[in-house]
Parts: sequence; C-alpha cells; structure tokens
Amino acid sequence: MEARNCPRCNKLFTMIRSPICPNCEKAEEETFEKLKEYIGDNPGCNMAQLSTETGVPVKIITGFIRDGRLEISKGMVGEIVCDRCKTPIIRGRYCESCALAAQREVVDLFKKDKTKNADRMFTAREKK
Repeated sequence: MEARNCPRCNKLFTMIRSPICPNCEKAEEETFEKLKEYIGDNPGCNMAQLSTETGVPVKIITGFIRDGRLEISKGMVGEIVCDRCKTPIIRGRYCESCALAAQREVVDLFKKDKTKNADRMFTAREKK
C-alpha cells in the first residue's frame, strides 16, 4: 500500500487498487451509472447529447471510452481516433492494427534483450 495524492482532488489517501481516492472513485462510478442509464434509455444518442442531457463533460465521457468502459455507436465513428494512426475507433486508445503492432514491438524488444546477453554472464550492475 502506498500513500499518494489523488490526481482529481489532491487529497492524501492510501492507494490499494485505484489511482484515485475512494471519494473520487465513488463519484466516478456514480457518473458512469448516470451515463449508462441515459444510454440505456436513449440508444443511438451522440456524445454531445449525452453530455448535455447528463451534465457530464465530453472529456469525462471520452475518458470512459478510452478506458474501454463505454463504446460509441457506428453512427458516431470519427469522434474518437486511434492515438497512433488517427483512424476512427469505437473504444480504447488504439485501433486493432496499431494495438497488434505495439504488442509485436514489445515482444520483439524482449526477444532482442534476451539474445543480446545470452552468451555471457554479468552482474546486476553491469546489466544496467
């Protein structure tokens, strides 16, 4: 467990599972439930409607989409784009092809690191 300041309210708290304090986490869950209820009652609404009718800023709605908790409809394609290639996406931060490419890059980095030093011994200090 680690003591840290909440990035939302700056209150000191003990981090157990969430990077935000329990009060902000509770408020976030209430906001999410409000959005979820509105979407359930108004399927096909766009982000501007959702924001206006719920009072939740677009930035927070976008955060839920980026976190994968909300997914936009096909009619809203283009409102959220891949962080890497700017292709329209419906949830998360990356399109499917960029996510796979990033995954391959990470795997390749680990393979290179293992083969680079595979033929010799070294101390932990040397490895850095």
